[in-house]
Amino acid sequence: MVAASVVLAGSVAGGGAVSAAPMWPVPQPYPVTGDPVETLTDIPPGSEYVALGDSYSAGYGLSDPTHLPTGACGQSAQDYPHRIAARFGLDLTDVTCGGATSDDVTSGFQFKGVPPQIRSLSERTRLVTLTIGGNDADLFGTAASCLALSPKGPVFSGRDAPSCRSTLVRDGEDMLRTKIESRVALGIADTLATVREAAPNATVLFLGYPAIFPDADHTPKGGCFRSALDLGTLAGSFPSNTYPFTNTDVRYLHGVQEALNDVSASAARAAGVRFVDVFSSTQAHSACATKKPYVSGVSLDGTGDLRRIDLEPGALHPNTRGVAYLTKRVAAAARDLAG
Repeated sequence: MVAASVVLAGSVAGGGAVSAAPMWPVPQPYPVTGDPVETLTDIPPGSEYVALGDSYSAGYGLSDPTHLPTGACGQSAQDYPHRIAARFGLDLTDVTCGGATSDDVTSGFQFKGVPPQIRSLSERTRLVTLTIGGNDADLFGTAASCLALSPKGPVFSGRDAPSCRSTLVRDGEDMLRTKIESRVALGIADTLATVREAAPNATVLFLGYPAIFPDADHTPKGGCFRSALDLGTLAGSFPSNTYPFTNTDVRYLHGVQEALNDVSASAARAAGVRFVDVFSSTQAHSACATKKPYVSGVSLDGTGDLRRIDLEPGALHPNTRGVAYLTKRVAAAARDLAG
């Protein structure tokens, strides 16, 4: 998933400028520091490791950009693939890219000059990690369009709609959940099967998404709402690390993310791939949390008249603490499967 702009007229669009000279593919052996290198029984140091997926694997919003596979991807050398490569002394090719969909992994050309991510895999590949499905479901784009003025609404872009749920659930049918349980599920299943075929000798780890919207047990009694607007907004200054979602949408979007996590786990089981579930274990560390969140809250930029509002890079994405946690979980899963 990747950054978005919130336009008061109601549209949501991807952000980021395309690099003038995209580079692909460029294997990036991550330099190992002086720290001891851990070993994986069946994946020795120097083995080929390929990281696939979207902005949650790319470290979108973090410092130290790699500008790979193109500058528009928002990839950071602080992402968990680089940390895993350093930890185990692996030869990393990181083709993760913000905004990537299942199609971009298997067959599509996300940016001009950037082939499908799958082309980085081969019989030599020994480890593959990926996150995918969030952009297929448009989870982040939906979340960006759900920013609200108060805990009871209305949402910025909904033309006075009290919540996103009120526009996405019609006559009892949840259009977004239906999409996730059908088209998105099929896209994830196809991606995992294609990855296994392209890297037959690799350990494949499919990482889920950490909690963005908490469950009821980890939602404060008064709700999560932290306004993204204040008096300074009139001068074009916005508060940072906010959480401008209605109480209704926090519950609704938690359920949507839970549905995505469930279909991802099911697809992984069917493909014989290890699913690393980080959704269940991060409920206390969602972007709602004010203590030790793993996901950044919402920080906006725009004009004082509110005709244009953009999400700052990294909004609703893993922060440094979150990436450290993802690294820990991926490392543990790699040891379990390679041991």
